[in-house]
Amino acid sequence: MTKRTIYVATCLLLAGALAACGGDDDEDRATKAPVTTAAPSGAPAADVVTVDMKDIKYIPRDATAKVGQTVRWTNSDPVAHTVTAKSGSDVDSGTIDANETFETKFDKPGKVDYVCTIHPNQTGTVTVVR
Repeated sequence: MTKRTIYVATCLLLAGALAACGGDDDEDRATKAPVTTAAPSGAPAADVVTVDMKDIKYIPRDATAKVGQTVRWTNSDPVAHTVTAKSGSDVDSGTIDANETFETKFDKPGKVDYVCTIHPNQTGTVTVVR
């Protein structure tokens, strides 16, 4: 075999291996209940309260939302997080993987304390007002 033939064969093998590891898990996702929702395109930014999950923190830690307003958490960390109410609500996002979002709306005023069950020191609050 020539060096060129070996090179081409190696490239083809590597390309095939990379394609097999492509991470396309649509089949797995189809069997799971969705834990994230996407905001409708064109939704006004003022209608959404955003919380970032970054460096194992909720930013901002304390957010305020109006009754019925969408609250969106975005996972900007390379590790999974959750948004799980400790008091004031029964919200539970399930696992939010890296670069995914979770949204919910609160239907009554009050304070919602929540935690990441994966990182118990990661806590936050949403104060829901009229």
